[in-house]
Amino acid sequence: MKKEFLICNLRKIISVCLLLFVLKNISAETTNFQFGVKGGLNLSTALVNDAAAIKFKPGCHIGGTVDYLFTPKFALQSGLFFSKQGSKIDGLHSGNYAGGSPDYTYIFDAFYLKLPLYTTFRRSISNSLNIHIGFGPYFGYGVGGKTKKILNSGMYSDGSTEIKWDTFGDGSYDKESYWLRGKTLKQFDFGAGVNVDMLYNKFLFGIGLESGIIDIMKDEYGFGQNLWYRNINIAISIGYRF
Repeated sequence: MKKEFLICNLRKIISVCLLLFVLKNISAETTNFQFGVKGGLNLSTALVNDAAAIKFKPGCHIGGTVDYLFTPKFALQSGLFFSKQGSKIDGLHSGNYAGGSPDYTYIFDAFYLKLPLYTTFRRSISNSLNIHIGFGPYFGYGVGGKTKKILNSGMYSDGSTEIKWDTFGDGSYDKESYWLRGKTLKQFDFGAGVNVDMLYNKFLFGIGLESGIIDIMKDEYGFGQNLWYRNINIAISIGYRF
């Protein structure tokens, strides 16, 4: 019994030693990586070519970050974020209607998974304070959200003043009424961004700007032939580097 007990404990000790050896080697091989978490406020809108007024819409973002350090002053910055964005647009594509601008507002809500890929330059201000400036492309994929069309004057035939459909759907909310079919967005988004992070010890405060490069307007029903839509987002973040 005592012999079995000693053998069992010896196996545990060997297993722990092997685990520590593996973790030590993994750590030694990944010292160039830095991980963290980041989240905060979005102020988003869109660039469109036909609208009476375009306004910012508040949202949020949260996710994990990973930096690969080539040198202490130069790194590749990435991560994966869940981001709630959108826009509020009065009189979208008003030029398509005879008799002037219609009195309605589109509110786009869009949930994205986003992956930035930024080149980052680092500068030490003191032993505790560092400034990181990054820029580069980002990739986004829409995973949900609703779009709302609000009549600011008048009402629809059923007495309602607003209608709603999926932001990344087909835009059809009334198949019997062709003119009611709405404008929706393509799921894939690609753009460029720049961000400035201030790190005090391991705590982070940052601000960033992203601008879509590609047109993501999707309208399969003839209304959006000359209409384009590009995301714009300002992100204010707090975070922590491990």
